[in-house]
Amino acid sequence: MATVDPSTLITDDWQVSGQIYTDPGLFAAEQERVFRSQWLYVAHESQLREPGDYVTTYAGTQPVIVSRDGDDGQVHVLLNRCRHRGASVCQAEQGNSSFFRCAYHGWTYANNGSLRGITYDAGYAGLDRGELGLVRLPRVASHAGFVFASFAADGPSLEEHLGHAAPYLTTVSQQGPEGIRLSAGGHNIEFRANWKLQIENTIDNYHFGFVHRSFLDVLADRIGAPPPIVKNILTNPEWRTVDLGNGHSAHEFGDPRSGNNHGQLGDLPFNLIIFPNLCFVGAQVRHVLPKSADRTQVRLYPMLHEGESEEHNAGILRVHESFFGPAGMGGSDDVEVAFDRVADGLRATEHDWLYLSRGLHREEPAGDGRIIGRADDELPQRAFYRQWFRSMTGGEK
Repeated sequence: MATVDPSTLITDDWQVSGQIYTDPGLFAAEQERVFRSQWLYVAHESQLREPGDYVTTYAGTQPVIVSRDGDDGQVHVLLNRCRHRGASVCQAEQGNSSFFRCAYHGWTYANNGSLRGITYDAGYAGLDRGELGLVRLPRVASHAGFVFASFAADGPSLEEHLGHAAPYLTTVSQQGPEGIRLSAGGHNIEFRANWKLQIENTIDNYHFGFVHRSFLDVLADRIGAPPPIVKNILTNPEWRTVDLGNGHSAHEFGDPRSGNNHGQLGDLPFNLIIFPNLCFVGAQVRHVLPKSADRTQVRLYPMLHEGESEEHNAGILRVHESFFGPAGMGGSDDVEVAFDRVADGLRATEHDWLYLSRGLHREEPAGDGRIIGRADDELPQRAFYRQWFRSMTGGEK
């Protein structure tokens, strides 16, 4: 499937071939070896509170419906594809329904995926309706309200997959007095570049003082002094990056246990990557959806605090919008520089290698499987690609 050997794309000194971002055959192999073998984030339970609630999204490149069964309350992840002629059966991003009906020929499915009705069924002989329901992903599990699914019927449990990252998700879920909710909806960004660039950018503190210089200048004008973020990244010993194992990583700049970052309203005290497709930055859930080797969609959902006032949650939204919103000062910087310009630069292939070795010489094992690095190191990128390498090759890096 892959047109290049994945084992040749990352060197021992952490040079990474540009083909890791551009090769269509490699992208196809990722869908099989990464997205069909790992636990994938698909939804948050606050989007599925009532029987019949559903959201539509993607597991890798495959369209799925995440629905709460109207009978027993169980959450199912169903392929959004009619078993008759292949049309998607649900178009809305979210809603509530007891059934899904294909608009092409009217085949109808219950919200648990079972086939409910075939129009003009006298035209068929011998169909086994019990075998013609929407295809279910075999494993669905949640941790701290975050719902994950896997195409693999067997393998590590979700708790085993999360490992050291699980307590961070628990902290996320406890941000409000009664938890969090994604009821404000979200917005999408799309860019013509590889999905892994968005994962890398989630914890890339090295870029902040350069890519977001205009934001820092505006902030300095507002507060009357240079904002301390860049100095903290470079010199604050309490700010650190952590390889959590299994491809997950965090950048801690507050207290990860209490959730206090002494910063903007609603913001987490860390940035977090959950391999392969879930990220947290500020007060947002960032769901990364690969479309092709050179096309990515990212869905951003601000996290509101359950049990807080409308004014409090409105404040969270305003902070989120000011930096990450469609007209915000930060998100557009990343799309322009970290995604679009990188994609353009990768067309120059005379020397097709990138360097992810920053801080490699000063990584420190924590003794429990974690690895600690400085805030400005490229440890999170190496954490991600260690798991990527294992998934793609079966070996270690």
